[in-house]
Amino acid sequence: MTKERIGRVRPADPAAMAEAIDTFLQAAGFDTSSEEHLRRSGERVADAWARDLLEGYATSPAEALGEPFPETARDLVLVKDIEFFSSCPHHLMPYQGTAHIAYVPDGLAVGFSGVVRLLDCVAHRLTLQEWLTRDVASTMMDVLAPAGAACLIQATPMCVFARGVRRPCSIASTSFQGIFETDNHLRRDVLAACFGP
Repeated sequence: MTKERIGRVRPADPAAMAEAIDTFLQAAGFDTSSEEHLRRSGERVADAWARDLLEGYATSPAEALGEPFPETARDLVLVKDIEFFSSCPHHLMPYQGTAHIAYVPDGLAVGFSGVVRLLDCVAHRLTLQEWLTRDVASTMMDVLAPAGAACLIQATPMCVFARGVRRPCSIASTSFQGIFETDNHLRRDVLAACFGP
């Protein structure tokens, strides 16, 4: 199975997270006790991170993908235009984008909702966009043993937009595994279906 890139050593502690956020805001020069809109910020931020941004740690990618079922067809399966969000471990800033996930079954398939749940499971962790594409495709390969799997992502990282060069941009990353690595026509077909000719 795909190795967890940044694993947690213990479950989240929302109370400690909230206290740390309050301390951070105070260190940034804000009075969290008297400013009405900052009074519960630590609690809100902790809740958002524990319940949403890091919810992917609650299950494994294989479990999120779901139980495979027998499939005799070997036709391309493409689930495209899946909107997602994730968080970068370098600056703890979000990025959002669109993912396209493809595979060619070789005896096993999975429901389309399982593909979306897999993406969410891996994305709702601290992960880089490049890791996300590889980990989704690798999980498909590990669990379904298809002829090939691919994940293509276009995303806008806030760490590029809000700091550094401060320009909005869409960054594309891809992972082609199995037959997609050697079959140029199939790879081109998937790229054209996702991004146009």
